[in-house]
Amino acid sequence: MDQSKIKKIFTGLTFLLACIWIILLFADPSHQLHVFFLKLDNFFADFYNTLIYIADKNPYYNELNGTCNKNYLPFSYMILYPFTLLTNYSSISLEDCWNSQIAVLSCFFFTLLSLFLLFHSLYLLCKKYKCSPIILFIIFFSSINLYTLERGNEIMISAACINYFVYVKDQNEKKWYGIICLAIASVLKIFPAIFSLYYLYKKDYKTFFQYAILTLLLIFLPFLFFKNGFGNIGQLYENVKEQTAIYGMSFSVYRFGIIPLFLQLGKTLNIENQSILYETGKYLTYILGLLSTGLFFKTKSSLIRFGLAAMICVLVPQQAFVYNGIYIFPLLIMSLSANSKLSSIETCLTLFLFIWILLPVQLNKFTPKINNIGMILMWVLFISIAIRQYLLNKKNNLNSSSKER
Repeated sequence: MDQSKIKKIFTGLTFLLACIWIILLFADPSHQLHVFFLKLDNFFADFYNTLIYIADKNPYYNELNGTCNKNYLPFSYMILYPFTLLTNYSSISLEDCWNSQIAVLSCFFFTLLSLFLLFHSLYLLCKKYKCSPIILFIIFFSSINLYTLERGNEIMISAACINYFVYVKDQNEKKWYGIICLAIASVLKIFPAIFSLYYLYKKDYKTFFQYAILTLLLIFLPFLFFKNGFGNIGQLYENVKEQTAIYGMSFSVYRFGIIPLFLQLGKTLNIENQSILYETGKYLTYILGLLSTGLFFKTKSSLIRFGLAAMICVLVPQQAFVYNGIYIFPLLIMSLSANSKLSSIETCLTLFLFIWILLPVQLNKFTPKINNIGMILMWVLFISIAIRQYLLNKKNNLNSSSKER
């Protein structure tokens, strides 16, 4: 089948699924609200809880909900601190925030700003890759974006920065825009730092060094903004260790990754020794992550290169929730581009998996699992395509060398 027809079918089908979800949301909200964390019973908690934690400028030792949840670098806390000046968040609860006009307006402003940055950056990518803007409607009503929107998490800003980086990375006159955006994305969520491999791939060591210096400054200087200064570094490390141990063994359906998939299967099959499943999933993730990193430097396809880096961001972190999937939106736009350079079968498989990854329609609690399985299969697909391309290039190089002789 012609690739343009495949892409039109995908666009039409995913648009239809988004419309079906909207209709079902009004017809049967009890099921369709599963697309949101705890069916909105924990409304915008990532945003409000963060303000509560940082109100006294001592987040890393704040014991509300456990110190394990204070695991972000100080830059991400510092940029939200101005919101705490509007009301006394240190003396109110999450439920109080829902009933506070100032708190609700703060959340509304933060959400609008995050949405603007995310979709403006995606719109620019649509222009760059000559993709129909209708895909933005499909992205907005995807399960990943709906989940992310309700959390009020800074990952939307991090993803927007990655999108801006992708937009300008090949424009030398806008090099510093790319460096700044990538550095901000990296200190907000850490794993987007994998995209700095682009500089190493292009052997642009000077730019990589500039990015590394800026990122280190954004990592360490904001510690001075909070109580205990650099003394918070040790506590942050302990918080991250504690959270990894807790979230790594989580059965939550709102998780992305091989580990939660194995743990969920083990629970369904009544397998008692969950630690074996955890360790197997962990090392399999590490192996695929290392393989993806190596193939990043071997593939000639910019689409596959971005896909491998994005999958590491989404599936390698043990704390990955559904919102980590937000990093694959540029991959969707690239896949729908007329210049994607994928074969028809590769395009068909990629877009088929995207249907399941983005699916917003809730089939009881199975949809998040379907989203996760689709994401894992796409990772395997992109690794397979990269390996095939590498072997073909190696074969062609050998044939060229033999002919020269």
